[in-house]
Amino acid sequence: MSVEVELNVSDYHNLMNWYELAFAKQSLKDIKDKDHTTFRKLSVMAEAYVQIQKDMKDSDKEEV
Repeated sequence: MSVEVELNVSDYHNLMNWYELAFAKQSLKDIKDKDHTTFRKLSVMAEAYVQIQKDMKDSDKEEV
């Protein structure tokens, strides 16, 4: 059985907050590369999601 799950803007916001809470007290040089990589992936995914939502909103305006 498979289930499709999609994140929304609020989910991305929560994930970013969790990251900040986890690493806020650490120096940037003390944060592992794999954690930086995960944060960068989340950032790109969040930006892409916001852009897709904006494009969909813009295309809806054009149809009206």
